Amino acid sequence: MKKIMIIVSILVLSTVGIVIFTSNESGITKIDVETLQNRLENEEITLLDVRELDEYDGGHIEGAVNAPLSSLDEIELPYLKDDPIYVICRSGNRSAQAAQLLQERGYTEIYDVSGGMIAWEQK
Repeated sequence: MKKIMIIVSILVLSTVGIVIFTSNESGITKIDVETLQNRLENEEITLLDVRELDEYDGGHIEGAVNAPLSSLDEIELPYLKDDPIYVICRSGNRSAQAAQLLQERGYTEIYDVSGGMIAWEQK
């Protein structure tokens, strides 16, 4: 029984280590809306709202730049590849896709806001 517990512990620690290592290596970091709010209050950040224009026009975070996911691949962003970029959408699905696209385009510090505007409006 003791050997099983040791093996299970090693497997759990290995899994946690792999998740931490690969999430940092990817260049995409998930953050919650509280972290986003803190950074907006204390830093000058680039926040891309990847919802469609009508969604953005319906309400957005002050200072957010609209860059719809549907056209993100076609536009050239005016940011340096090593600038931190925060990405938000309605629920977190499109922002994850946009973060992946930005990474593929060579951006190295990307923050994906979990829960998106739904979570933002509920805070």
